[in-house]
Amino acid sequence: MAKEYISIQESADLSNKSVQTIRRAIKAKKIKFKRRKTPQGFNYWISRSSIMEVYKIKEAAPKEVKKTTIKTPKSTTGKTITINSDDFKSFAQTMEKLISQHNEERQSFLQLVNTLQERIFVLENQLNLLKAPKKNWYQFWK
Repeated sequence: MAKEYISIQESADLSNKSVQTIRRAIKAKKIKFKRRKTPQGFNYWISRSSIMEVYKIKEAAPKEVKKTTIKTPKSTTGKTITINSDDFKSFAQTMEKLISQHNEERQSFLQLVNTLQERIFVLENQLNLLKAPKKNWYQFWK
């Protein structure tokens, strides 16, 4: 079985355990997981095979692929499109990848903006120092 990673909630549903139990297993390093950084903290993705091994779950027979038929409006093409649940899963995975990529790009952009703000602040301070009038050492009483 290929390593498929699932969310904490999905792994809790699969093993009939609570989310907190899964989190404790992660903390104790009993199960294999990946950690992804988000602005709010970290998301944990757990190996499906690891959950099945730790909680001794047998693999269920594959479910029948559900097909959904969508008819496009007659004004466009009038064709019938058949969509599998696998198509939805691949779409969801693609969207997750795009979202994570967007988050990474946003983080790097924010870092760039912060460094630019810091540099502008330093340059403004240097410019203010250059504009300040110079006093001679003997003019302190004026």
